[in-house]
Amino acid sequence: MATVEVAREDIIKRLENTIARDPNAVASMYAPDAVRYDPTAPQGMKGRDAIRKYHETLAKAFKDVEARTLSVVSKGDITAWEWVFTLTHGGPFELPTGTLAATNRRVTLRGATFYRFNRKGLIAEQRDYFDIAGLMQQLGIKS
Repeated sequence: MATVEVAREDIIKRLENTIARDPNAVASMYAPDAVRYDPTAPQGMKGRDAIRKYHETLAKAFKDVEARTLSVVSKGDITAWEWVFTLTHGGPFELPTGTLAATNRRVTLRGATFYRFNRKGLIAEQRDYFDIAGLMQQLGIKS
């Protein structure tokens, strides 16, 4: 079991260093048939290619990304990652309501991600939870 735990911790470290920077590296951590759910993409994403494309939009939208892990907990095939991202909105951000032009605002986003890993150690399912309303407020979007 220790080997699996170390591998998951390694994946979290790799994600810290690649999210919003290298969509291909991020996609390589997912199973070909992985699914991902995120508040900014409520319809979800299915498949490694869709997840890569989503990360391409994040890489265009956000610059100067700083990621910090608060905690990582694993049990069975599930790993929970509590995180804080600080980033600059420097490009178009695709949202369900349309595209938000760059605001050049520096924002802080706190949240948690739950992963289910397959037997090969790849991410099979991901569910992100964060305060989308708080993010929109930091970006200057009025409700």
